[in-house]
Amino acid sequence: MKTKFYILLMMVLAVFACDDSGGPTANTLTGRGGSLARFAVTETHLYAVEDATMKVYQFMDDGALEKINEVDLGSGAETIYATGQRVFIGKNDGMVAFDITNPANPVYYTSYAHFVSCDPVVVQDTMAYVTLRSSGCRPSGANQLDVVNIKDPMHVSVVGSYALTEPYGLGIDGGLLFVCEGDHGLTLLDVSEPLNAKIIKHYPDYHAYDVIPNHGTLILTGNDGVAQYDYTDKNAMKKLSLIPVAK
Repeated sequence: MKTKFYILLMMVLAVFACDDSGGPTANTLTGRGGSLARFAVTETHLYAVEDATMKVYQFMDDGALEKINEVDLGSGAETIYATGQRVFIGKNDGMVAFDITNPANPVYYTSYAHFVSCDPVVVQDTMAYVTLRSSGCRPSGANQLDVVNIKDPMHVSVVGSYALTEPYGLGIDGGLLFVCEGDHGLTLLDVSEPLNAKIIKHYPDYHAYDVIPNHGTLILTGNDGVAQYDYTDKNAMKKLSLIPVAK
């Protein structure tokens, strides 16, 4: 029940990009969900995954959502992440990406397969970062972070793998990658050189399920609820607020 609660919680959280004046504008608003979210928001559309399908909704002028398309994904779709002109779907046996240059009609872009596990995904530039978890999730697999080069969609390849304890959600901001490890805390990695990722700091006292980093401010979900941190000093993050879980 807790897992379902946090997934639902991340679904309703969004961090919005603002213009230089500090205020949101109609042309810059883009929802940012956690890596365990089952929907992704762009300026004009919402994409939702439901096991074997991705449903495409359009924001109408009156603020309503209208379903305009549905894309077959095959079974096992679990998470979705949007960046630029792509959406990336984490499946229990791999990752699949779609081009949304035409947002109403997603077109297959690329994919890669792995052993059966749970696998949230985030993307930056030409690299995808995928956590694979077996504990409490699938009967087989491993617990690790995969770094996947997606520059050439015809030749997607895993360029690095790093052993982890119990990886859940993850988030990226520039060269800083946040990896949640449940009861084992929050791990920060330097991925400014993606082929040579390095652990910067581990916060063992944080229960971490999923994160949304945004220009120095981190939203983190864990057993305590939804917390907000300042990570401008990545070696000494500061808690700013907490929305506790109702007991």
